[in-house]
Amino acid sequence: MVLDEPVNGLDPQGIIEIRELILKLNQQHGITILISSHILDELARLATNYGFIDGGHLLKEMSAEELEKHCRKCIRAEVSSTKTLACVLDEMKLEYHIVNEHTADIFAELSITKLVETLAGSNCEIYSLKDCEESLESFYMNLVGGGKHA
Repeated sequence: MVLDEPVNGLDPQGIIEIRELILKLNQQHGITILISSHILDELARLATNYGFIDGGHLLKEMSAEELEKHCRKCIRAEVSSTKTLACVLDEMKLEYHIVNEHTADIFAELSITKLVETLAGSNCEIYSLKDCEESLESFYMNLVGGGKHA
């Protein structure tokens, strides 16, 4: 079944009813449903596989599990030295990604107090720590090249 913008223009109750119907058709009747929609956060509640299209071209195909890894929660740390931060995080055996020389994303539950104390002892200044999570919409915008398609 192919659906084009199935919840566009619906009120919240209508959106819930359509979502439940789509899930029921898939789970109880084994029907595969291809949904085209610009309401990406709604798709995140339904989809098991994604195909990202821009300008008529398929840019990327991925499973919901793969997308979840890209859109996972993290703590964004802005510090005076990501080299020092990386050493501290390695000692703490935490997963992280260095974004640039002053910014890193930390993908783990951690004691902020312990991190701050350890970084202070290593002469690494902390400019900010904030929770972040990339939404499906921001993932798509980054994939197609940012704001030029807005």
